[in-house]
Amino acid sequence: METREYFVQRPIRLAELGEGKGYVSSVDLLALIKDEEVKKYIINKYDLKESVNIELPKIDLFTAIVARYVARFNTQRLEVTEDNVTTSFLDNEEKDVLFTLQNGTLDGLEIDELNAVALYDSIRLFYDNRKLSQYITYLRKEIRDKALLKAVNHSWEQRFLEERATPASKSFRLLYDKVEEQYYVKAINSEKFREYGVGETFVVAILELAKLAKQKGNTFFVSSFAISESKIDIILRSSVDKFISKLGVVYPSITIRNDDQGNASFGLYSSLEFKLANMDDDGKLHLFPNKKLEQIETNKTYTHTVTTQTFVDSYKQIEEFFMDVENFEDNFYFMKEAVEPDQLRAKIAEKVLSDRSPFKGIKELKDLFDRGTTSHVDNLATLLKLCGRAELIDMNFDLKFQLRYLISNVLLYGKNGID
Repeated sequence: METREYFVQRPIRLAELGEGKGYVSSVDLLALIKDEEVKKYIINKYDLKESVNIELPKIDLFTAIVARYVARFNTQRLEVTEDNVTTSFLDNEEKDVLFTLQNGTLDGLEIDELNAVALYDSIRLFYDNRKLSQYITYLRKEIRDKALLKAVNHSWEQRFLEERATPASKSFRLLYDKVEEQYYVKAINSEKFREYGVGETFVVAILELAKLAKQKGNTFFVSSFAISESKIDIILRSSVDKFISKLGVVYPSITIRNDDQGNASFGLYSSLEFKLANMDDDGKLHLFPNKKLEQIETNKTYTHTVTTQTFVDSYKQIEEFFMDVENFEDNFYFMKEAVEPDQLRAKIAEKVLSDRSPFKGIKELKDLFDRGTTSHVDNLATLLKLCGRAELIDMNFDLKFQLRYLISNVLLYGKNGID
């Protein structure tokens, strides 16, 4: 896999994985954790001083996938004052921006100069406090005039030299690609930011789920898995089900997410997996309730500045977020007697077909919900099948994430908001 592919979150096609052994050694799981403080806390919390097998369907296959991402890069911190930072445009196919970092300390060791390619939102984070991020984004994406970018940097160099501004200290989070021997700037954060990455999230979630499975005598399955170097999204479903006549089966599920780009967060989200009747094994919907039910929360998020104990212990809430389907039945807007299925199709189409739609380049999606193609949708089964086929379309995962929320809001609440 090329380096750039590690930076784009991609769904794993579960049907193509095979069955695997169904268990993994705790030693192999712990090897995914880079933060030694987190690893030590987990070993004590889950009594893993000796190797034990952790059982879950396909767990060995998912562990191998996460291991590929974790092993590829080292994460490092570089402390440098902003007067020792310049940027320039690279003449490459990706239209990258290069950070040149001078006279800093890399994990405590002094360095004279280091070049690192900007990733994700790092350029905006650097120029934000100068109120220049919008202008720099325009230069980067549209003009790419090296002289204009150099002029911006030079103007600030003069301000610092003339003591009209005091350079602030910056903490650069770097990725080092061990294969291509290249540095990347992942983000610019405060020193309080903790590197709770995809490996840490995967390990703690699986350990907590395995413990819950033993306590409840229940089987849990990974029903959706998407990953990049800095993002992971796992949907886990229970084997407990509820049959809805002629429409399908609903399972309680939970979504676990971690995004450690920039100032993002990690958290737990209640969800529902709807296995549609009369469709193949991939015919399913992932629905995300977003309204509080009595005293029950439907999501809980944390920043990456929390302590090790808070990070690990937060996953104890997995059991709470596996709520019974009955808790959400009143939210099934699509099953209310007064609801016309074609009106719900139209609500989805309104967002999908709009000229300002984030989905405007996905023809297969428009074809599903356009009245001219689909005709009148006169029953719930047809509507749900359209939504199920939308789930199967190959698209950017961020877009799939938005699509799932759009469909969820329409089916659960009759509203077509995306977030």
